[in-house]
Order: sequence, then C-alpha cells, then structure tokens
Amino acid sequence: MSEYNDNRNYETDEPSTQRGAGKAARGDRSAATLLDRLEAELLDAKSVPFSDKCMVEREEMLFLVRMIRESLPEELERARWVLQQNRQLINQARREAETIMRDAEVQMARMIDEHEVTQQAINNASVMIEKANRQSSEIRNGAISYTREMLTNLENHLTDILVNITRNKKELE
Repeated sequence: MSEYNDNRNYETDEPSTQRGAGKAARGDRSAATLLDRLEAELLDAKSVPFSDKCMVEREEMLFLVRMIRESLPEELERARWVLQQNRQLINQARREAETIMRDAEVQMARMIDEHEVTQQAINNASVMIEKANRQSSEIRNGAISYTREMLTNLENHLTDILVNITRNKKELE
C-alpha cells in the first residue's frame, strides 16, 4: 500500500504530461531512444505487491507511445531511403559484375581462339616441315640415283671407248 501512496504522491507532485514533455524535449526523439525510455520506465515502475504486475503512469506511457508513433514515419522514411540506396548499390554492383563476367568471357574466348590459332599454326608448320623434309629426302635420293645412273652410264660409255681404243690399238700393232 505504501508503494501505491508513493506513486500517487509522485503523480501529484508533477503532472505526467509536463514531465514527459520535459524529458522528450531534452532527449533525442528517435524511435529507438523513445523505446529505450519506455523500457526504462517499465523496468523502474513500482511492483504491485504479490503479483508480477507493475504500476505505471498512464499519461507518461501514452505520451511515449505518441512520441514513438510520431517518430516512426521519420525513421521509416530514413529506413526506406537506406533500403533504396542499398538496392541501387546492389543493382549497380550486379551490373558491374555482369559486365566484368561478359568481358572475361570475351577475353577467354579470344585467348582460346588465339591459342587454337597458335596450335593450328604450330600443327601446320610441323606438317610443312615434315613435307619439306620428305621432299628434300626424295630430291636427295633422286639426285643420288640420277648421279649414280649417269656415272654408271658414263662408266659404261668410257669402258666401251676404252675397249674400242684397246681393240684399235691391237689392230694397229
């Protein structure tokens, strides 16, 4: 009963609307601050004996609720703005990421093409070198065969001439 009397004396000493207005004017009017004040008031409230209930000043609580309601649109507007900014940043980051990915794919395709062109050029060069080696081998072998054939013919011709010379010499003797 004494808590109730203490609470009543407190109510009569200072009107709740003036007390609430003075605190709100002194402090921040953000929803978070007002909710903190509401929570502090509820935690500091006098307990009703033999129960888990407490006694609060109705006017002060209603005042804090009104202040929270008034501050919510501002807080919500700020939150919407922040959310919009975040969405814009995310969209911009996505566009940049897509651009980077497209550029990387183009560069990768170009590098693959260059690699394929290089590989094809290396393969073509190998084929040409192999073909040139075969041709040079064939030409060399052909030249050796031709030279051997020409020397054999020359040898046969010279042998015939030598035989004729020897025969003619014998005939002259």
